[in-house]
Amino acid sequence: MPAPKEGGIKGFLTRAGASFYAGGLFVKEQGWVWAKKAGNIGFIVATTSIVVLMPLIFEIMREGQMIEADKLQVKELRQQGYSDGQLQELGFPKVAMGLSPAVLKSS
Repeated sequence: MPAPKEGGIKGFLTRAGASFYAGGLFVKEQGWVWAKKAGNIGFIVATTSIVVLMPLIFEIMREGQMIEADKLQVKELRQQGYSDGQLQELGFPKVAMGLSPAVLKSS
């Protein structure tokens, strides 16, 4: 014959303690599952960002270097007497000549 369940406060506290223990085990197990999922998602986001953003950053840096090199060439050609029209015909961008692009001009 099974042992009779305790009643009153002592029985309630005993059952509550067992219930809290079982709940704690469940939360611990689910915590690990969600931590693994979050880790996988974080890894995917990080690696995708590296693959997508690093080439963009390198290209932006290279573009800045090209503009600086063009500015030096424009400075040398202006000292030789070339006008802005001639420099544009040679293919130098307006940014390299110190002119603001048409997008930034106020009307």
